[in-house]
Amino acid sequence: MLKLAPNPFTPQSGLEPKVLGGREEVISEFVRILKNKEKGQGAHLLLLGEWGMGKTTLLKFYKKIAQSKGWYAAYVSLPKISPRERSYDVIQSLTEELCFGLGIEPQELIGTRRKNTTIFLVEFLSALYKKVNNGFILVLIDDLQNVSIMPAVVDILRLALSHEQVLRTTDYLFVLSSTPEGWEGFIKRHDPVGRFFRKKQILGKLNYPQVEMTIKETIKDSGISFKEEIIARVWEYTEGHPYELQLLCSHLYDNNIRKLVEEESWEPALVATLKDLGIEHFSQLYSRASEREREVLNVFAENRKFMTITEVRDILIYDKKLKKFPVANVKNFIYRLADKGLLIRDESKRYRILDNMFAEYILRFR
Repeated sequence: MLKLAPNPFTPQSGLEPKVLGGREEVISEFVRILKNKEKGQGAHLLLLGEWGMGKTTLLKFYKKIAQSKGWYAAYVSLPKISPRERSYDVIQSLTEELCFGLGIEPQELIGTRRKNTTIFLVEFLSALYKKVNNGFILVLIDDLQNVSIMPAVVDILRLALSHEQVLRTTDYLFVLSSTPEGWEGFIKRHDPVGRFFRKKQILGKLNYPQVEMTIKETIKDSGISFKEEIIARVWEYTEGHPYELQLLCSHLYDNNIRKLVEEESWEPALVATLKDLGIEHFSQLYSRASEREREVLNVFAENRKFMTITEVRDILIYDKKLKKFPVANVKNFIYRLADKGLLIRDESKRYRILDNMFAEYILRFR
């Protein structure tokens, strides 16, 4: 019977990759934070990263690290909330998830009597700590940006964690995860939140050596090899974006011929990757732009480099397909695209498209 090795790449959100490439520094820092906490030092932690940077994967890895050291640990992912929900409902849902994460029936700790939300959380944290027979408790809260329409939730968490009763009788370490944009919304409304959660880890893209190592270590012992030119092209297209890297390499692995990923494998894998990214993220991202803004965005997609507003204006002027384009408004279009998160700006006030794979998606499918 023919036996095929399973695909070692894990593009599904939250699944632990075979190799957690490029995150050695933040993992080492987290281990130091645990040690400091055990000595009675340290502060709660904030993990920031854009879409697909591996925040969920890292939080779950942190959970394993803490448990290996004898800590109690619970992971909670916050769903998107509706404007009709109240902060009490969100906090109560959070406490229920914490109970389930630690194998405790919520009814044992959560009463039915409504009370001030902060006091409710203070009493819950105290009761939970007592229930698990003391020790250290790590709480990992993912997708904080999903409750950004209700910034009071994070301030309630700050107030509860800084309450004398919690400080005196419990030992918690909270790790919050959010997109930078989502977190900015919280601190704009509640400035003390930013000072309370001042210990930060920021996840960025991987560099070329980290991409190369991740690919080679992931396929080690699989019987499949990637040509060096393909690895270089993966880096060129993904720029080290962790999720795009896993997704593209997964499709490349599935399209290998004679146990080798080479030129023949590239095009079908890239098309499949772009279609997946379109469904998962790029389609929604592209829909933020107006019709005129999309014409400007297309210029950035074709060039894929930082450009000044003047350079973009010149391209539009000489583009025969855009004879009637309102060139005088190009600056406003670029500003709006940046505000919508479709362009990024450098220190020299030049702009480029957010993502190379996003650029490829626009050119091929829009």
